Amino acid sequence: MKKLGLLFLIAGSLFAGNYGVIESIDGNNKTIKVNNTTIKVLPYTQIRQKGCGQDYQGYHGHHGIPKTFADLAVGQAVKIGFLGAENNMLVAKKIKIQCNRAY
Repeated sequence: MKKLGLLFLIAGSLFAGNYGVIESIDGNNKTIKVNNTTIKVLPYTQIRQKGCGQDYQGYHGHHGIPKTFADLAVGQAVKIGFLGAENNMLVAKKIKIQCNRAY
């Protein structure tokens, strides 16, 4: 139980506001590394891309455009909601791909 509490404490400090940039992707293990932390992506993890610019209008602008693990890419800014931990690894409940930044 102490390990789990420590894991969440570390995760909370690494993810101020749960935002970060994808540093690497492991397609075999379905994990991503964000802010030097490995995060497990499960088959039911909700992945959406934030509506940006012209795409921001309507339903998808508010809820995001549905995406899959294959749509994730190194360098993307993401916001992650966590489900918990599994085998001392954080598990993503939701991943929202953020709009590209101007700089």
